[in-house]
Amino acid sequence: MEGCGMSCIKYLLVGFNGLFLIFGIVIIAVACVDLGMIQGFAGMETSGHETDAILIAIGVLIIIVAAFGCFGAWKESTKLLYIFAGCLIIIILLELSVGIAAAALRPQIEKGMKEQLRGSFIRNKSSKEEDSSIRDFWDRIQSNLECCGVSGPENYGGSEPRLNPPYSCCPPDGTDRSVEIKRSDCLSFDKYYKNGCEDQVLSTIHSAGMTVIVTGILFCFLEVAGIILALWLAHAIKSEGKSRETA
Repeated sequence: MEGCGMSCIKYLLVGFNGLFLIFGIVIIAVACVDLGMIQGFAGMETSGHETDAILIAIGVLIIIVAAFGCFGAWKESTKLLYIFAGCLIIIILLELSVGIAAAALRPQIEKGMKEQLRGSFIRNKSSKEEDSSIRDFWDRIQSNLECCGVSGPENYGGSEPRLNPPYSCCPPDGTDRSVEIKRSDCLSFDKYYKNGCEDQVLSTIHSAGMTVIVTGILFCFLEVAGIILALWLAHAIKSEGKSRETA
């Protein structure tokens, strides 16, 4: 291949596919984070994560296609470049389908998550002392998200059995006193978190969903650029071949 213009397109496409490979890994990571949040906040019942699983599969497909496109550009094969461009078009259509499905399913996922959180909170209040799994689940959420109860700390005393908020509802005070003393001080001076965990969980899930959407939009622009570069390089290779035949 002669001429800086065509060489630049070739190496630009190779570099693009390297970036494409990185973004494929990123979209898998983002989908895994969103999937982990949905599973972790669903009251230990997993549902509504099908779109994230599809995104992970798309991420794997992107990595394979990126390696394929890099090979086609390096070998200057018009057939491989056309196949690469076609694969990118398919991936864009898949991403758009997943995006539409995720937007349509998100209210249903959030509704189901609310029901699961409220159900697990009731089980948390009525669970036996030796059954610590649900209690640990709520302690983890309340500590990590700095919240208390479903809609607020009053949930603990609002229905039978009436309980005081656990220590996980209290912000750390930075001292080395015992947990019971810290909890007693927190309850006495009404220091525990006032926000309910339901809104905090949904806000966190919504933020993760927005990250997935923004990542998908960036991918679409990147994929369109890859299609243009692949078709441009294939056209340049064919034009050079014709010029050599007529020479």
